[in-house]
Amino acid sequence: MTKRKSFDEKSKGMHKSRKLIIDTVFGRTDNTQRVHGYEGDVEQKREVGEVWTDKDGKEWEQKEGFKINRSKMDDVREYLSKLNTCSAENCETIQYGNADKKLIRKTGMCANCLSKLETKLRLDGTFPFYEDYKISRNQLAYVRDLKMRFEDALVGVTKQFEFVNEDGSMSNWQWDIDLEKVKEDLQKDINGAADAIEALLERKEALENKLRELNHTELIKN
Repeated sequence: MTKRKSFDEKSKGMHKSRKLIIDTVFGRTDNTQRVHGYEGDVEQKREVGEVWTDKDGKEWEQKEGFKINRSKMDDVREYLSKLNTCSAENCETIQYGNADKKLIRKTGMCANCLSKLETKLRLDGTFPFYEDYKISRNQLAYVRDLKMRFEDALVGVTKQFEFVNEDGSMSNWQWDIDLEKVKEDLQKDINGAADAIEALLERKEALENKLRELNHTELIKN
């Protein structure tokens, strides 16, 4: 009877990859096998709440299932804090209510500090210019937004629209209009808004000069 060959004898001519697969399946260990490849940085397992600094000097904090860059989060917290904090140096408001927070986002001051400022401006004769300046800035922001909407409409205006139905099919809808007339009207609206912006910018500049003359440069906004 022919003696059965061992696996080692049979595998002498076997391709290395195939032998590695068979060894893995049957749990054999081959100490001669070497695996070559990229060895990147192994990320250390962190506990939730753990804070550390990486090799680049960035500070991180481990959360449940993810990590955050603490330096970036500090910037975000500081920005959000400014949105809800009165900018007056001598603010005495202990706790801001909803009305205060809305005013802070709009004017930079809480209700109490804003009232004090406006009383002071009335006494020295600045208030009418200050009020006109605020209105002009709000109008300027509104007209700029309106002009942008007109420009978007002009770019996207078309006589034919396509809709996606619930079943995934497409439907076309034809708008029976004079397309050139619509474009012409939109262009007139854009030109009108541009003229209004120019006039408001001139008014804003004149009021800023008046506020400087009255020594109230702190009221001037970008």
